[in-house]
Amino acid sequence: MTGNEVLIKTPEEAIETIKSNMPTSGYQMLRESLDMAITALEEIPQYWAIGTVEECREAAENQIPKTPDYEGDGYADGHMVYDTWICPNCGEYYEVDHDDYRYCPNCGQALDHVI
Repeated sequence: MTGNEVLIKTPEEAIETIKSNMPTSGYQMLRESLDMAITALEEIPQYWAIGTVEECREAAENQIPKTPDYEGDGYADGHMVYDTWICPNCGEYYEVDHDDYRYCPNCGQALDHVI
C-alpha cells in the first residue's frame, strides 16, 4: 500500500468501517462523535442528488431577474421596433411578440422584461 492510496471510497464503506471499529464501552464522547459522523455520512447521497455547491449557487443566481437585451430590425413612427429579445445569461434569441416567458426556456434565467 502506498501513502496516497485511498482505502475507503464511498460513504457506505466509511459507515461500515466506523461501525465495526466503534468502542463498545467507555469513550462516551468518542461514540457520540462517531454516531454524529455516521448520521452525516448517511445524508451525503441526498446532497449529491441535489447537485454541487456550484450548481446550487448558479441555480440561485438564475432566480435573480435580469433584463434581456433587445434587438430591432427597423423603425415605425420614428421609434425602433424591437422584435427579438436575448437571454442575458445564455444568449438564446426569442421573438418579442410570441415568446413571452418569465424564465428563459433554455437556461432557466429569471427575466425582468422591460418592453
